[in-house]
Amino acid sequence: MTDREAILAAVRGSAAGRARHPGAYHGRQPAAPFERFAASLAEAGGEAHGPFARERLAGEVLERACSWGGSGRVVAEPDAAALLGGGAYEVAGGAARPQDFADVAVAIARGAVGVAESGAVAVCDREAPHRALLFLAERVILLLDAGRIAPDLGSAFCALPADAPRFHHVTWISGPSKTADIEQTLVFGAHGPRALAVFAWRESVEDREEPRG
Repeated sequence: MTDREAILAAVRGSAAGRARHPGAYHGRQPAAPFERFAASLAEAGGEAHGPFARERLAGEVLERACSWGGSGRVVAEPDAAALLGGGAYEVAGGAARPQDFADVAVAIARGAVGVAESGAVAVCDREAPHRALLFLAERVILLLDAGRIAPDLGSAFCALPADAPRFHHVTWISGPSKTADIEQTLVFGAHGPRALAVFAWRESVEDREEPRG
């Protein structure tokens, strides 16, 4: 018996009593508190606001969009626009090309799930079909249901909409674009948005809270 055969025989012998793989983990944990999500997002360079009652969401978001955008373009994805209602912004058209967003000052999109441990937000293709908008805009605002914040990434994946894999992409965004490759100095906006804010709201009347942040 060669050394190789001896090693393989030992491996096979030690694996004889191994347990069967339990399969994918599908457990769901209760939603994490918004405060933990907000603290994690702040560490990543972003900012979190809310949770707001839904009827107050549009006013709070558009106030931030105006202060960030000035006289520049503010563009919202269709799902975000439907949540906010009318306002001083454009709605991204279905035929828009990536180059059409090159001069956008503020982009607004709706997130699917938040991650408390990292401050990340999952943005699905269904809610944000114009993927380039979130990377070319100077600043980004994400809208998130405060009841859709998971404790960790594994739980967040389980909490994604069941049909999310059927669409083109799921993008996880945690704070603005940043890099530390330039002389070991942290730089924001080097290759993407230089600021990000998440505005959370609560759907049910009994869960509504006064705005924070």
